[in-house]
Amino acid sequence: MTVPFDVVPLATVRVTRGDIHRLGETPFGRRVIGGISNGRWEGERLSATIIGPGGDWAIPSSGQIMILDVRQLLQTDDGALIYVSYHGRCDRERGTYTVAPTFETADERYGWLNAVQAVGQGRNDGDDIVYEMFEIR
Repeated sequence: MTVPFDVVPLATVRVTRGDIHRLGETPFGRRVIGGISNGRWEGERLSATIIGPGGDWAIPSSGQIMILDVRQLLQTDDGALIYVSYHGRCDRERGTYTVAPTFETADERYGWLNAVQAVGQGRNDGDDIVYEMFEIR
């Protein structure tokens, strides 16, 4: 079987967890909101710092899987602002995070990101999650 797309390295991302708020069992299910205390995207085409506000509005299952709903605001090293959002799954037993980021920016230098669908996988590293992100072409 031939893969109908190319996977191009985009960035290594390090996210440091912030405060965690557990809402408990709501009428809509359990919800955990985890802040981001800081973070960084490092790649050949994208180098940026995660600036506030940002976090993960996660939904843990009764088992080992958690649905991720992450939002971040990036400021590139040359001053552009980029909104990133991604959904995915965390396997809490394995400590892995599989995500699918999309991007929004008005800065023409990074306009190419508006068309990018990315994928990534991360692992726990102490208080951080470290992702390898890839552009799908």
